[in-house]
Amino acid sequence: MNERTGSGRILSIAFWALLAAGVVLRVLLLFTPAFYVDSDNAIVYLVAKHISEGDVTFFFWGQTYGGTLLQLVAGGAMVLFGEHIEVLSIVSTLFFVGGVLVLRYIATKAFSRVVGDVAAILYWFSGFYTLRISISEPGFYGPSLFLGLGATALALRDSPRRPLLQWALVGLAAGLAFWQSPMGAALAIPGVLILLVRSRRQWYRVFVGIAAAVVGALPWIIVFLSATDALAPKNDGSRPGLRSFGTLFTSTMPSIFSVSSRTASLAIAVVCVALLVLLAVLAVLRRSVWIAALLGGTVIATVTVVVGAGTSLGPSDYRYTVFVLPSLAVAVAWLVTRIRYRVAAGITAMVLAAVLTVVQVEGLFPNLSFGTQSRYIVGDIRSLGSHLEDRDVDAVYADYWVAYSLTAATDERVTAAGLTNDRYPPYQDRARQAAVHTVVVLENNDNDKHLQVASDLPPHTREVTSGYAIYTFPSSFDVSTYPWSLY
Repeated sequence: MNERTGSGRILSIAFWALLAAGVVLRVLLLFTPAFYVDSDNAIVYLVAKHISEGDVTFFFWGQTYGGTLLQLVAGGAMVLFGEHIEVLSIVSTLFFVGGVLVLRYIATKAFSRVVGDVAAILYWFSGFYTLRISISEPGFYGPSLFLGLGATALALRDSPRRPLLQWALVGLAAGLAFWQSPMGAALAIPGVLILLVRSRRQWYRVFVGIAAAVVGALPWIIVFLSATDALAPKNDGSRPGLRSFGTLFTSTMPSIFSVSSRTASLAIAVVCVALLVLLAVLAVLRRSVWIAALLGGTVIATVTVVVGAGTSLGPSDYRYTVFVLPSLAVAVAWLVTRIRYRVAAGITAMVLAAVLTVVQVEGLFPNLSFGTQSRYIVGDIRSLGSHLEDRDVDAVYADYWVAYSLTAATDERVTAAGLTNDRYPPYQDRARQAAVHTVVVLENNDNDKHLQVASDLPPHTREVTSGYAIYTFPSSFDVSTYPWSLY
């Protein structure tokens, strides 16, 4: 069967229709309680908002990693469409669309257009939690995926007419991916290495790629030269080992399918590992650099995630699965298309993935309706913001998970410096310079309990509103002298 005619065209039509349906679904969810924001997501919005106002930064606030390509593009869009968090989410969705299209290209080159179409949609509709990453971006996951896979796709192109241009584009994509995150660079490494081997007799081209990579990674290079701990792995006192790699598959991967039972989780882990092994076997049997590069990038990204996290991954770390799922989607797509009527089987798998994703959304959010009042996940942030504004309080300290959500929800009419993980020094300065120091914590969390029994606090008042405890210190209060908890 010619995949460019007949049923092959039907499959391509199904791909584009489902890709568009996925975009529409994501946009609709932006105006429902299924779109919720925490402080990490709020910081991404605030960075983009500041960029739209001319305050440009090249990294996630308070970090020496996590490039801001997404925020730069979203900030430019906000200049045109206004400072709205929905603008950021739509730009984020489009980055993931780019990643889906690149994955489709790689799977097509590795196998066929049928496999490419199916794999891309299986990834696009891989459940609510991965869908959520595309609309509530932690900062750099979509760009990392798009650029990392993009560098591989550019590197493995056969017989380009302009090899120097190819090297320049590969180097630029790889450099930009490295600026975004170590995981983005990990996805690009195998493709770049394969291109190096292929070009071993024309080493002068490598210098073009290196120069382009330096341009792409320049923000990180500058930081690296000035900060010795740039990209240093996190450390909670434990060392990543085999168990740390195991929990990615036994705990984190099952969470994206809303699976919590031990038996089902182990079954999912076994299937995931088996699919990766299948890709390895296919790469050898078919002598495919495309499969090898995709799988190699997945393995390197997995190692990077585990080592970088510095601790065992759990259900709340589902954001990292976006770097593992491309390989799994390709492996499943290949299996599906082994069926005799592979186009029909492929369309069935694509539609089933979309339906199951919608069913999962409905299961997690019963009777879902339009409304944005529950957008922030740490209580009634909007009521808190209104209460503080009514009291003419415009700068406070707050729990990390309250601080940046409060700042975003009030469009910075009230700014909050984090009691832990302080991200943006100007917010800290405003809180420190306020005539009356105000501390906001979630009612009855560890910080609230500590403050209620602390005997060495200066005179203060405690007020509870909308599930938050507000401490007011008329005299000077140095918050850095107290041990604060993250939760």
